Amino acid sequence: MSAADIAPALYAFSAGTGACIASFLNVVIWRVPRGESIVSPPSHCPKCGHPIRWWENIPVLSWIALRGKCSKCREPISPRYIFVEALGAALFAAAYWRFGLMAPAMWVWISLMIAGSFIDFDHKLLPDFTTVGGMVLGVALSLTGLAVAWRPEAAASAFIAPVQSVCGLAFGFSLLWLIRYIGTKAFRREAMGMGDVFLMGAVGAMFGPAAVVVTLILSSVFGSVVGLTAVALSKTRLGAFAEIPYGPYICLGCLVWMFAGQELWGWYVGMLSVQ
Repeated sequence: MSAADIAPALYAFSAGTGACIASFLNVVIWRVPRGESIVSPPSHCPKCGHPIRWWENIPVLSWIALRGKCSKCREPISPRYIFVEALGAALFAAAYWRFGLMAPAMWVWISLMIAGSFIDFDHKLLPDFTTVGGMVLGVALSLTGLAVAWRPEAAASAFIAPVQSVCGLAFGFSLLWLIRYIGTKAFRREAMGMGDVFLMGAVGAMFGPAAVVVTLILSSVFGSVVGLTAVALSKTRLGAFAEIPYGPYICLGCLVWMFAGQELWGWYVGMLSVQ
């Protein structure tokens, strides 16, 4: 049996794994910021307390079958649940397509970004397991030779990958800390949270210094577009722009780097050399 013959099964396995893990991440997103256990009590309807039975907890399919409502009280179930599960399925499958056998390492990183992004959206904070955990993950993977750095050859090097990971961590952390410091002094208010600073350090630890530059540019563009659009549509003051969490856009920018970063970096460097 050739690799092409089993590829559909591997994609299906990746997507199924992503949906199941994302279903668990929904629990993490809801409970961790509230200081609740992610183990006990078992999943239940937050409105009537009805225990979620196993056939009501199948990722994506159960939400569709139940038409987005609790089977007992018939109150709506947030569409975020199915969105997070579908997002996990899509990103896990895409990671297998992009990274092959190194995809499981990326699955851990994707899980951290999904959980961190939605917690930041809801509570304007990034949990330590996303930021510090991402730093530890990046350095640990580089030491095992499984790092996926901006140069593919670094992933197979016992020396280049760890150096690149540590340098990326230091660069990402220092760069965003400096931006935060300057912004705070200029606007006389906290420009961004320290969680964002640690998150950019995690991006550098996972993917190296070049990823920090590209992620910073992309996250700034994404955040500005969404923020200015929200301000325009809601007709609120421009100062409300500063209240928009930045962490999700760092994660989004990093996702773009994961799947197209090498091409973007090559294009950017090529543009500089032409000039």
